[in-house]
Amino acid sequence: MIPIKGYATFHPLKHCWVGSGFKIDWFKDFPLGKSDKIMDPLKRIAEETEEDYQQLVKILKDANVHTHRTFYKPSIEWKDWHTNYGTAHPPICPRDDHAVIGEKFYDVGQPLPRHKEIIDQINPDQVVHDDSSFFRLSTANIARVGKDIFWDIDPNHLQWDNVKIQIEKYKQQWIDEGFRIHTSYRGYHQDSCFCVVRPGCIVSLFDVKDHAKEFPGWDVLVIDDIPSLPYKDTEFKNIIKGRWWIKGEEHNDELAHFINKWLHDWVGYVEETVFDINMLSIDQNTVICNNYNKKVFDHFKKHKVEPIIFNFRHRYFWDGGVHCITQDLYREGEMEDYFE
Repeated sequence: MIPIKGYATFHPLKHCWVGSGFKIDWFKDFPLGKSDKIMDPLKRIAEETEEDYQQLVKILKDANVHTHRTFYKPSIEWKDWHTNYGTAHPPICPRDDHAVIGEKFYDVGQPLPRHKEIIDQINPDQVVHDDSSFFRLSTANIARVGKDIFWDIDPNHLQWDNVKIQIEKYKQQWIDEGFRIHTSYRGYHQDSCFCVVRPGCIVSLFDVKDHAKEFPGWDVLVIDDIPSLPYKDTEFKNIIKGRWWIKGEEHNDELAHFINKWLHDWVGYVEETVFDINMLSIDQNTVICNNYNKKVFDHFKKHKVEPIIFNFRHRYFWDGGVHCITQDLYREGEMEDYFE
């Protein structure tokens, strides 16, 4: 069985779920024919995505972290693709769909077949299922800092009245377990805007004045020079609507229209993502980053944090950095109070 525990994002990581992509044969029967302009880039994405996952697995294993993966192939007809996109979506970003809070694994929301293989290996007594939930509980939106949970919530949910009720249910449950809950309502994935690297050290896209009382004396690096997507073509930008980018395919309209029609639920809104902040801590002295950023790395040096660069080459297509494409399942450590 896979052990489950997680009280802080910087506690020593021992078990980690690493995502997986797709095989090019998923598309062998797609209805638009076998155009090289579509198949060649998709083949490259499939192969390089798996190569990068293998590199991440090696980094984690070298740090004595046990890795867990699921390889899922949907059995689905192309004519049903649109209505079954949740089934067809590869398990790229397990972070977006699940949460580990304390000693519970939360599988909240519509069941996802692509993740069943992992969940079946967890002690059922530690799994919280709630198929009736109107939202997915995810540590993409939750920062765990020992006794304190910082949870960003989307207030624009279409089922907001129902969501509020369920949010209060989980808040009360965690309070009963001894946690303190701090909520914000920006409505985005917190792990691309705010990262608690270790006690006393934060990297953020914005001023954390919202949490000023909760982080007294902590050293916050605010990144104000937000990098833009690495393309200049305005016409191409209008076609993809800021949702994705594949290097070298800026003038491949056939591919763009294929992705927009068939794979619109595979991509996100990458223009909103800042990969410099989307990091995975192995422990409070070691963190895996997507790329080099001098300001961030100088901040690490000041706090004696060693960065490891992991280049997930197609993060601009998947809209996922190293924190998104993993889910920490077990971290050593207990419910400590870092703000006494």
